[in-house]
Amino acid sequence: MKRFLARPALFYGVFFVGSFLFFEINYRYWYRFMEQYSLFLYTEAYFMKLCEQPGGFNAYLTAFITRFFTFPYVSSVCLSLLLTLMSLLSARLLKKRSRLLSLFPAVLFCLFPVESIASVLAALTGIAAVSGYAAIQKPLPRYITGFALITVCYLLAAPAHLLAAAGMMICECYGAAGKKRFFPAFGWLIWALLCPLLAMRTLYVVPMREAFLGRHLFHPEYPIPASFWYIWCALPFIMLLVYGLRRPKPLFKEGLRQLAAVSLLVGATAIALVYGGHPLEQAYRYDWFARGQQWEAIVEDVARHPVKDRDALIYANLAHAYTGTFNEALLRLPQVGEDGFIPYDPKTRLELIEASEVSWLLNHTNSAQRFAFVGVLSSERNVQSRLMERLVETYLVNEEYKAAEKYIRILEMSKPHNPRIKELRRLLEPETSASTPWISERRRLTPLTDNPYDLTKTFPSALAFLIDDHPDNKAAFEYAMGYLLVYKELNIFMHYMEARKERGEPLPVVYQEAICLFYTAVQNEPETLRSYSIDPAVYQRFLGYMQQLKGLTPALLSRRYGDTYYYYAQFVQPPRKPVR
Repeated sequence: MKRFLARPALFYGVFFVGSFLFFEINYRYWYRFMEQYSLFLYTEAYFMKLCEQPGGFNAYLTAFITRFFTFPYVSSVCLSLLLTLMSLLSARLLKKRSRLLSLFPAVLFCLFPVESIASVLAALTGIAAVSGYAAIQKPLPRYITGFALITVCYLLAAPAHLLAAAGMMICECYGAAGKKRFFPAFGWLIWALLCPLLAMRTLYVVPMREAFLGRHLFHPEYPIPASFWYIWCALPFIMLLVYGLRRPKPLFKEGLRQLAAVSLLVGATAIALVYGGHPLEQAYRYDWFARGQQWEAIVEDVARHPVKDRDALIYANLAHAYTGTFNEALLRLPQVGEDGFIPYDPKTRLELIEASEVSWLLNHTNSAQRFAFVGVLSSERNVQSRLMERLVETYLVNEEYKAAEKYIRILEMSKPHNPRIKELRRLLEPETSASTPWISERRRLTPLTDNPYDLTKTFPSALAFLIDDHPDNKAAFEYAMGYLLVYKELNIFMHYMEARKERGEPLPVVYQEAICLFYTAVQNEPETLRSYSIDPAVYQRFLGYMQQLKGLTPALLSRRYGDTYYYYAQFVQPPRKPVR
């Protein structure tokens, strides 16, 4: 038993499995979402362009690995392997004095999950450099190797050179690599600081911050996150702690200590699995389904799990609209008003995708194109591949074939075997695109008059223009009616119902319930009510509600009629209209 518990394979195997479960359960769709913000190109020019920046090779390798994150389990396995290897190298540096402490740098990556594995790869490069340096006993070969390692770390994976220099400095100061030598220790720190300054004068034309830290670990125009310093200072701090303090006499036997370490690791993993997670996990899951046009999957998930936030609600409404169940689900979903249909003034990555998706659904092609274009430009100085496909689609609808071909060429260099890209190239032929159903339908529904309203800022007015141009724009009509019903604007709603009655179109149940309520409670006009094709079952249920309204308790009314519009109109407070 003691031998079994003492085996490193057991301890780090538990950590690998725990990390895998943590990322797979809580961050699977988040990393799939992030995949589209790293457009890897199979071209020499792309490789050379990245290598002309500090840490460019690390960015190139990151983009290559990240492109596989759309496949099942790849992101979780990749991150778990990298963090486990980081822990093994840390344990080697600490000379196996504390396995739990060797996990600390890797655990911080779990506590502060990074959007890109570039930071993990860079940290791993720095730790590997220190480990290799400490393994060399003879001073002169060690110094030559240290000089080369810091230089290579800077060129390939900056800021790994800073972590490598800090580790080498500690090894020299505390004699971990032989005798204590303070002069070379501080020499590594000086060389690590000189590397970026020399590179700025000879190799790169970059700002000071990018020269030292690179530009691929986080957004180059945002402040450096505090978590970066926690993670990158963790290993030097632990090395100082372990090397600087005398190791006290152990209180317990080896077997008990190993059992305690494994038990603590298992307990911490269980807590992380229960309480960990990304706050937008549901929204990212729905975004993944929307990316593959799996609208039924979103509808099924909504039926099993409550909608938790606004972003998930936008996708839920989208999915029900695509599956023809928007009217049925309108009152079942926790509607928050206009912001639950389309994000207001979108700026974040997810909001821009949502705004483009809703605009595309509503057949407002130019708005879909605008949000996609902004999303492509704002993707951390990379190119957003998913919204680039949307740009191609909008250009095809607008018959701008040259612009469409430009983006298709970029996508072909990134995804040469993607059947969707091949299909888009086929549509560059005007005759082929004109005969394609989805393109011809969107061209038919192109707005006929100038629409001065922004869908994301003046949603109801923009919808009104779309409906006036094309009353048969089903998605725009349903979204407009949903907006009016949620805000209880029945007078305007009835204006559209009268036009629909004249065209002889069937009415969904929620529309019929609203009509019954309007001509009974708002305007007492039974003759006008009879002119609508109200289903007898719907009308009888409404009469039952009116008769039992005063005799039933609110709880009983909710149980019997909580899914009806007339119950919503009387007992549910409508969302506040946003102040613009």
